[in-house]
Amino acid sequence: MTLAIETSCDDTSVAIVEKGNYHGHVTAKLHFHDKVTSNNSVYQGVHPLVSLQSHQESLATLVHEAIRHLPMRNGPVLSNAELTQSGQVDIATRRLPDFISVTRGPGMRSNLFTGLDTAKGLAVAWQKPLVGVHHMQAHALTPRMVSALKSHAHPSPEPAPKFPFLSVLASGGHTLLIHSASLTHHHVLGSTNDIAIGECLDKIARVVLPAQLLQTTKSTMYGALFEAFAFPDSGLEGQTTLTSPCMQFIQSAESYLSMHGHRYEWYNVPTNHEDAIRRNTTKWGWALNKPLTKSGGGIKINSLEMSFSGITTMVERIVRYGIDPTTRKFNKVERAATEIEMEERMDLARETMRAAFEHLASRVVLGLQSQRDITTSKPAVVMAGGVAANSLLRHILACTLCAHGFPDVELYFPPPKFCTDNAAMIGWAGLEMFEAGYIDPLSIRAIRKWPLDKLLDPPEDG
Repeated sequence: MTLAIETSCDDTSVAIVEKGNYHGHVTAKLHFHDKVTSNNSVYQGVHPLVSLQSHQESLATLVHEAIRHLPMRNGPVLSNAELTQSGQVDIATRRLPDFISVTRGPGMRSNLFTGLDTAKGLAVAWQKPLVGVHHMQAHALTPRMVSALKSHAHPSPEPAPKFPFLSVLASGGHTLLIHSASLTHHHVLGSTNDIAIGECLDKIARVVLPAQLLQTTKSTMYGALFEAFAFPDSGLEGQTTLTSPCMQFIQSAESYLSMHGHRYEWYNVPTNHEDAIRRNTTKWGWALNKPLTKSGGGIKINSLEMSFSGITTMVERIVRYGIDPTTRKFNKVERAATEIEMEERMDLARETMRAAFEHLASRVVLGLQSQRDITTSKPAVVMAGGVAANSLLRHILACTLCAHGFPDVELYFPPPKFCTDNAAMIGWAGLEMFEAGYIDPLSIRAIRKWPLDKLLDPPEDG
């Protein structure tokens, strides 16, 4: 059992995660899991100082609440009514964690240190080992945690997926395609050469979403707002990508489409580049095409490199100038925000996501084709990170895999609440590392930049 802390960005999260074995099957239980997200709405994005202040104000309270949920040494957890009026817990009556897990990096350095210093204090006070967790490794291992949490319904001697598998980590700060060969060996096959896919969606959402919606929302989860705005009839409202109806955790690409494909019946995978250009042209005169589809030597189109800044720049220009439908060229005079029809804004939202997600899905196909050890066994693809909660991304990925000869690939989609930053995944990654014999000295420092393929050889001051 571990107490886990996550403070890498704007979410302060604490969890108590326990791993067990039931009749030869690996199990997991969340005794406690909660988080507080800093209020950055006035800045329309994550403000480092505001987020740091939120960590400083919230972390101790969350740890205190977590301690109240530690299992009793000889019985169940006490109800709130059975706790003392002061809310204090007799720690002698509780089972202490076997070790403390904490996000060590990558992330915002000051924010990371808030969690790391608190974790060190708990480790010293309770005389327990410390495990510093790589944030992106935790995302990649999240499906294994979910598998263990569901083990009573679906018993398995080992959490799924088994190594090796392909990991797609898509968030506001990262876009990575990773070959996860083992617990500690994750080889980056491809990444973005400019901005992350989540940052792309956030930036575009801030210029495409109506001003009234931006002014009235208290959320800075613009990706969720963007999806709900683009598909108002899909049952998504505000942040429902975090609470949308639970889908099956593991499905082949083909079965996923059979069960959920009706939501986006309008979408078809383009057969070639020319077909894509023809389909993507809208009645407004503009078109958003998948990035890196052309190059002089034909290198980028077949590489695992990704780029999302071009989509961002194109949409910003469309919003600013608009396009003359007759000439298919940008107008020379800027247009007022009130001149942009709501229908065009919705089309911009849909087309932005389609172009970005087709680009990402094409790299997944190339990644599967390049990794023989993944494709010779039953191939598996893990989707993780905040953007992975987007249902259109899941649909386009499944469609693309089926269209390119991978209908049997197993897709692992963690529940949306585990796609975003959370301490539960940090705790699970800590448990897997601890059982493999990895612990860290109390002298470890936070690492701002920490390549995942340097997991066991981190930079001294990243």
